[in-house]
This record gives sequence, structure tokens and C-alpha cells, in this order.
Amino acid sequence: MPPEVTITDVTRMRAPNVCVAGVHQGRTVRLNNPQPTDEWVTSIGGLMPGDVVSVDCGPAAGPVPPHVEDGQWIRATFAKLHRLTEAELVDRLSANALASVRQAFGAPWFCGKGGNAAFQPGTGTRSLASVLARSVRAYPDDDGIKVDLVDDGDSWTRVPLQDLIVRQHQRRCRACSQRFAQLLASEFQGGEAILRVGLAREFLIGGHPSACWMQVNHVFLIPPKRKHFV
Repeated sequence: MPPEVTITDVTRMRAPNVCVAGVHQGRTVRLNNPQPTDEWVTSIGGLMPGDVVSVDCGPAAGPVPPHVEDGQWIRATFAKLHRLTEAELVDRLSANALASVRQAFGAPWFCGKGGNAAFQPGTGTRSLASVLARSVRAYPDDDGIKVDLVDDGDSWTRVPLQDLIVRQHQRRCRACSQRFAQLLASEFQGGEAILRVGLAREFLIGGHPSACWMQVNHVFLIPPKRKHFV
């Protein structure tokens, strides 16, 4: 019987790729090889954090820090079992949540012109973490979505939100941007929250060195308020 994995992250990457990660017996694994795609996610009826699945997966050979969670998996073994409620998922994530981004990833290498933090490639012990935020706000920004958050030690601004379902919803709502902004404010703005925070694959932008930029994968307010983006 393939291992049971609780999905924690389903995020947008450069099309057509999707990043999928989960937890099995306390260990985080990213389904990286083969790379999940939009087409595959659609073929299984969608996927979101809280889905509990069975899948034959294991660590990749020689992962490059900070992306030590990279794993290999067998697509034919993947099956959805059931789904946790958001409150149940938050309870599980809270058990191992860290108090700050710095506790998760260390000090940033530098910050971009917009304020987002960049981390040095080839270093670090993780690229995915649950972080307890004291406050959080998500808002549209051109073709993307940004997040401002306060954790136990710092304020972080203009962090890209890469939640796949939310980004898909944004693409469908180009003609109703005001309504979309209202939904973001109602479901992803508040006080205490658990955030799934990640470090992207390194890339060049804005004349900066090639870096692994911080991103927010998912926002889970406490108590939950997510209703439309499911």
C-alpha cells in the first residue's frame, strides 16, 4: 500500500508546471520528479491543501539546498483518499509551525526593490515551512497577488502569493477585479494565521543576483474564513 500523504502545498509555477508538496510521518516531500502539471491536476479532479492521498514517493537523489524536500514519485500510484477540513489542516500545521520566517529560513541574503526577501541558492535546510503570522493581508498587484505579513520578529512586504486555486480564480476574474480584491480582503486578511511559506527556485530579476525568492503558498486564517477559493 503506498504511503498516506497530507497535501500541504499546491502552487502556481511557470506554466504548465505546478508545485505539489505534502507531509508523510512528519517528513515533507515535494512531488518533483516527474513534475506535476496543470493538465494532471485537472485530470484528477483538482487538488488542494488538506487532501489526503496515497502515493509511492521518496527522496530525490542529491537534492540541491534549500530545496531538500524534492522527491520522486510514481504517478500511477497516486489516489485521493479523503479531505481534511481547513480547521483540521490548520491544527496539523500548527503543531510544527515556526514563529518567524527567519526561524524557518535564516536571514535573507538581500531584499528586492519592492521589499520582498531573497535567499542564497545552495544553502539552507528547507524551502517549505508553516509560519505563524500575527497579521496578514493579501491584495491584487497587476497580474499577481501580494501578501504583507507580520511574524514574531519582522514585517515582510509584497511577498507573492502562489496559491494555485487563487491564481486561477484571478485569471478568470480579469473583468471583475474589484470583486476579486474584496474576496481577498474577506478571506485572507486578519490577525493570527498559519502561512505556508516557500522559497522559489532561483532566478534572475531586476538586476539582482540569481536568488531563491520568498513566496507565500497558502494563507489560513485562525479561525478559517476561506469559502470562495475552494
